Amino acid sequence: MTRKALTLILPALLLVVALMAGTTMAMQVTKIKPDTPGVTIIKEVTTLKLKVIPPTHRIDPTLPPNTGVLIGPYTLSSGQQIAVYVSWSPSSANLLISVINANTWSGYGTIVSGGSAFVIFTPGAGSWYALVYNVSPYTVTATIYVFIITG
Repeated sequence: MTRKALTLILPALLLVVALMAGTTMAMQVTKIKPDTPGVTIIKEVTTLKLKVIPPTHRIDPTLPPNTGVLIGPYTLSSGQQIAVYVSWSPSSANLLISVINANTWSGYGTIVSGGSAFVIFTPGAGSWYALVYNVSPYTVTATIYVFIITG
């Protein structure tokens, strides 16, 4: 799937996630194999169980150059993850998406570009902040969603 297709699909997926908050849904995945050009034969059907998780926080900051926003803290148990979805304008800007330990102020992250990004962190048990930081030389307007994922 291309980055552009993902950019178009991910916000719709997030809306579905928000609307179905707290439910579990099953999805059918079909493996297909074309035996003859233009003909599709179903070979196998597998059921997937997906746990739908509501967004725990959304903010819409304006970030001048070299500024960021800390979101949280979130207290995680062992096995939980923090997922951060960010869309921003202008899309040519670069952002740092990170998690920061609330006690030690250390953490890790990644620099993203292209106008939208979805990053999942597995930082371990403890108290954590999500950080979105504008490393570009111009002001960015963003929409940020933070999710807590329980395995």
